[in-house]
Amino acid sequence: MKMKFIAAAVLAGLAAPVVHAAPEVYGAIHLSVDGLNNGNSTDSKVTTLSSNSSYIGIRGSDDLGDGMKGIYGGEFQIGFDTSAASGNPWINRNVFAGLSGGFGTFRAGNYDDVVKQIGRKVDMFWSEQLGESRSLTRGGNGKNIGDERLANSLNYESPSFSGVTLTLNIGLENTTTENTPTVTNKSKQTAVGAQFSQGPIYAGYAHKKVILAPITLSATQGDSSTIDRVSAQYTMGNIVVGALYQKVKDEGGLAGANRNTMGIGGGFTIGQGMIKAQYYKANDNGKTTTSAGAGGAKLTAIGYDYNMSKSTAVYVVYANVKNDNATTAANGGVYSVIGAGHANPQDATYGATTGGMDPKGWSVGMKVKF
Repeated sequence: MKMKFIAAAVLAGLAAPVVHAAPEVYGAIHLSVDGLNNGNSTDSKVTTLSSNSSYIGIRGSDDLGDGMKGIYGGEFQIGFDTSAASGNPWINRNVFAGLSGGFGTFRAGNYDDVVKQIGRKVDMFWSEQLGESRSLTRGGNGKNIGDERLANSLNYESPSFSGVTLTLNIGLENTTTENTPTVTNKSKQTAVGAQFSQGPIYAGYAHKKVILAPITLSATQGDSSTIDRVSAQYTMGNIVVGALYQKVKDEGGLAGANRNTMGIGGGFTIGQGMIKAQYYKANDNGKTTTSAGAGGAKLTAIGYDYNMSKSTAVYVVYANVKNDNATTAANGGVYSVIGAGHANPQDATYGATTGGMDPKGWSVGMKVKF
């Protein structure tokens, strides 16, 4: 009889399903009312409701034993101010599957590279509010290699060694389209970086190279571009200050088109709120041709955040961009007061400018995380 009970227990154990941890559902709804002025003489103003990188995500892991886990995650942007975001109600953000353990974390998919990560760390305007640093760090008229996710990518992050983590991102061959001129390329990208975070101090460095190989023989795009970025932040009591410097070489693949961008920002906490400001400057890249995006610009932003709870915040922001006289639509160097994370494309034209004019705007918003 005893043996029968043992046999029944073994069979029951074999028949029992494997139990996996349920995935976590999370996300954020970020809406704002924006008053934008693109600096044009006609049709220059708009007041609009914007959905700013609002998204829903899932993430989870599976214990594989010996300290190793299978991990996965997916974030999908949703337009809460219209029936669709960019004509599509679901836009991929970070999506990946991978492994983690004592060796570090490996992810394959579409994921933020380390250059973008260290820029977001010191942006006082959330990388989603009006006046975010990406208004300038991305470059004029889409010359962006510094603030993006890598498609078709392999991504590794080391364990922390005394506060230091190392990152490697490899973007396998992928078809991309440059904004100015419109040229389709096969892009290969590699980024490496190191970050230090301990107590009140954060510092990061990243280097990235983009190789652009024109698919058509008639394309005039150059073959490579690089970016080096350094960022740092220090918190002392109620005060936080941060800075960023980056150098882009051969911007947009154009030999000799080198641009330096730098910025500083800070905030002062009062109770549940913070008064904050930041200033960024992008220098002329030394070229004047149509494909160069030669002109520079200056960004100034000031705002106030108030945390109503751990998951809900409201804010008010004012920001403006001063484009250099050489920064015109004709040479591709137009800078906008709207960065990559703020607003949907239908609103972006009012945050942009033409012919060296200066866009500006105010924003009152709320962000709810869940």
